[in-house]
Amino acid sequence: MGFSAMLVGSISGFGMQMMNNALQKVPLSRKPWLHVTYFFLGGYIGQKWVTLEKELVMDINEIRADKGMAPLVATDRMLGLHYRRSDSPYVGQIGNKAE
Repeated sequence: MGFSAMLVGSISGFGMQMMNNALQKVPLSRKPWLHVTYFFLGGYIGQKWVTLEKELVMDINEIRADKGMAPLVATDRMLGLHYRRSDSPYVGQIGNKAE
């Protein structure tokens, strides 16, 4: 998921510069260093997005555990969080049983 997010972010950054040049009605290849800069900047943002999304889900599950609620449905699979059920901080919570 990280590589695909980085790739989408990179293409979006490159496309943003191309669209900027197209809207200004200047040659699309003008200022090529900005194409490269936005390509790498978009890739970085795409990579950070995945990290922030994982942290957000973990924070939400921590808040839900404090309130005595079960974690979000399919948290383990939705963001690629791989840990054994016995290592989960939510074992023993409502609806969760150690395997």
